[in-house]
Amino acid sequence: MHNTGKFDIIPAALQMLRVAISPRLSAIGSCAILAAITAAAVVTSAAHMAQAQQWKAPADAEQSGIRKEILSSLHDVERQYGRDAVMMEGQLLGQVIRSGSIVDAVISISGFEERDGRRYLAFKLDTGIIYNDREVTPAARPVRLWTDIVEPSLRKFEKLNLPADGVVLVLAYAHKQYVDEADLRAHLRDSPGDPESVAFYIRSADVAELTANHITGQRLIDRATVLFNGAPAHLVLGAPTPLP
Repeated sequence: MHNTGKFDIIPAALQMLRVAISPRLSAIGSCAILAAITAAAVVTSAAHMAQAQQWKAPADAEQSGIRKEILSSLHDVERQYGRDAVMMEGQLLGQVIRSGSIVDAVISISGFEERDGRRYLAFKLDTGIIYNDREVTPAARPVRLWTDIVEPSLRKFEKLNLPADGVVLVLAYAHKQYVDEADLRAHLRDSPGDPESVAFYIRSADVAELTANHITGQRLIDRATVLFNGAPAHLVLGAPTPLP
C-alpha cells in the first residue's frame, strides 16, 4: 500500500454506515455493523481481508448479509484494480461526509477511460451534496469539490499504485436555493435541486508531485483536464465567493 498513513479509520467506518463501497451497494445506515465496516476500512492486503472476515458477525441476519456484501465488494475491487483503488473509494467517501452530504452518497468504479493517449481508472461518486445557491456561486461549486473532496483525498497517497496512468474522478451533486438545512430537508422529495457534475482527469505522476510538495494544488489542477457538465473548464482555487 502506498498511502501516507493518514487514513482515518474510524471516520471512514462511520461514513460507510451511510454510503456504500462499489459496486453500487445501497446505503445501509446501521450501527450494528460498525465492527465489520471498521475492519473493511483498513484493508490493505488479502491477509487483512481474511482477518476482517473473522470479526464477529452481527446477530441480525440482514445486517450480517450487508456486512458480507461489503466485504465481497472490497474483495472484487482489490482483485480487479488493486488495494489503492479500495483506499481511494474510502477516502472520497469520507471527505464527502465531512463536506456536508445531505442524501445518501454512492461510489463506484466504472472501469477504464482513454483520453489524450492515456488510460484512466474511473471513479464515479454521487456525493449527495446539495449546494445552496444563496451561498455558493456557480463558479465556486467545482472549486468546492476540489478543495473539500478531491485534493484532500489525493494527498493521502504518496504514490497511486493503480493499473492505469491516472484517475478520472467524476463527482455528481445538485444545487438549489434554500433557507437552511431544515428548509432543504422539508422540501427534498419534491425539489431535490438541479444536477451537475465535474470530472477531473489526473495523472498518477502529478499526484506524487503534489504529495511530495513539489507542486501546489493549483498547479495540479492546471495540469489536469477538468470537465464541468461535459465542457472543458479551468478552475482557479481559492475561497468560494458567496453571492451578495
